[in-house]
Amino acid sequence: MKPELELIEGGDPIRRRAAAWFARLRADDVSGADLRAWQDWIDADPRHRAAYERLERLWTGLGTHAPDPEIARRLDAVAPADRSERTRPRRRWPVAAGLAATLALALLGAWQLLVPAAPTERVYATGVGERRELALEDGTRITLDTDSRLHVAFGPRTRTVVLDRGRAFFRVARERRPLTVHTAHGGLRVVGTEFELNRRADALDVALIEGEVVLLPLDDSRDDRPAPLLGLVAGQTARLSRDLDTPQIGTLRKPAAPAWLSGRLVFEDATLAEVVAEFNRYSHERIVIEDASLTQLRVTGVFRSDAPLAFVGALCEAYPIVADASTPGRLRLRHAPDRHASHAPGQTGRRTVAKH
Repeated sequence: MKPELELIEGGDPIRRRAAAWFARLRADDVSGADLRAWQDWIDADPRHRAAYERLERLWTGLGTHAPDPEIARRLDAVAPADRSERTRPRRRWPVAAGLAATLALALLGAWQLLVPAAPTERVYATGVGERRELALEDGTRITLDTDSRLHVAFGPRTRTVVLDRGRAFFRVARERRPLTVHTAHGGLRVVGTEFELNRRADALDVALIEGEVVLLPLDDSRDDRPAPLLGLVAGQTARLSRDLDTPQIGTLRKPAAPAWLSGRLVFEDATLAEVVAEFNRYSHERIVIEDASLTQLRVTGVFRSDAPLAFVGALCEAYPIVADASTPGRLRLRHAPDRHASHAPGQTGRRTVAKH
């Protein structure tokens, strides 16, 4: 009885199926049904045809790589005796197909040796108010802030991360493969370092705590083409954006791990609009500024990211502002005209709101 088509365990399933068909079609008793089934498989997916044709090309040109000691070792290891069958009379399926399968297995091993495996990709995300610690296979550690998502793909020669949204802090393990981070606004390339990325709607903010990185402009952030590169050293910041011709470089006041890693939000001379947007990232309960005159108020303070009510309470003490919580899920901020404070909302001077 003719055996069923078998697949080699492990590896890419399409490559394994291509190797199995490669062996079957070289058997003495290959039938018309086999050919039709093979054609159906080829036609089912363009990747099937590409895999099979690549296998045939590699087989045809294997002589070029024959001196490679690793390929010779694999051939000798899988069937040192079977190669003598090439000079004997052709037999039916058990021997002829076995020889073809042996050669296909050896060829598949050579293919996997010469062609790098496709990177494995994983997606990590956090919900609103959630913070997550990731430990990657190379030893890199990433902390994802609230409402963030990134893709990680590791290959034999590359480590790639795509930050789709949100904020992350990286402690990159040092090894021979560089790690490249991409976003919609540009990216960076590192070997081993610590840095924070904040992917805003209109820009990417980078804060380098330790080591060095190379900034990648938007046009170069997803390929290896040569392009003008800009280095960043510990203690520096950078903003990359589609609206900027070159990154804006700044200096960290204190090169240290960001406060949000410990659940705190630090604001220094930030506008109320910026502060409210940051708090709203951490909660489904939204703070809404109803009076446009309030948006440019300046805020300095340290707050818990999970305590927006404490922030609003301190805000109302420092400014003539009232908070309306009558709408479920909304905390509306309005100007309180009956309160006479030394600093009116229409002014944009600096004021320390609170420290918690």
